[in-house]
Amino acid sequence: MNRVGVTSDRFDAVAPGYVEAGLEPVALPCIQIVPAPPSQIADAREGALRTDVLMITSPRVVSLLWPNGHMPDVETAVVGSSTAVCVEQAGGRPRVVGDAGLDRLVELMIGRTDGRTVMIAHAAGSDPAAMARLREIVPDLKEHPVYRTVPVAPGADPVDAVAFASPSAVAGWVLSRGFEDVVVGAIGATTAAAVVSHREADVVAERPSHLALAEAIASFMEVNV
Repeated sequence: MNRVGVTSDRFDAVAPGYVEAGLEPVALPCIQIVPAPPSQIADAREGALRTDVLMITSPRVVSLLWPNGHMPDVETAVVGSSTAVCVEQAGGRPRVVGDAGLDRLVELMIGRTDGRTVMIAHAAGSDPAAMARLREIVPDLKEHPVYRTVPVAPGADPVDAVAFASPSAVAGWVLSRGFEDVVVGAIGATTAAAVVSHREADVVAERPSHLALAEAIASFMEVNV
């Protein structure tokens, strides 16, 4: 069975997708999550109660703001099905679910925000181009960065492939490892762009989820390895 290094810090949550795809997941976290100060978390939580539309970029946002559930009953737009599931589990109602990165979600929001208050809870440093586009669409956008990611060097466990879910994970990987003799998978175009400075990604997931990435890696390896 091909071994794939999972670089996310959420190994227990995402590993089943790799097992389902017929791969052996290996925990090789390449990022550390640093939450925003408690006052900023509280401000974001309060802000969500006063907005018409809430945009959420990742499952981590949900777990930081509503670790015990009880999300506000507000229309929510999210990046990817994994985030949508987390929102539902926390008691929220995702109305718009993007099928790619933040840039795609921003495009889906065109025409949905006119005359409405909009808040986005996200990671510090989220896709700058997508954020700039969102500010054009929503001039009075309320922005709440609730965490930041710090690259960290992964372990030395041998793997046949590596799965990257963020540019920060790519930065962490190269702190101690290279790309020789390993299949490289990226969860989306933004992450694939981070890989390019080192080499081309072998596969890019069709949608922003670890299951989609696992399936893409497994399919590639079945044919090419």
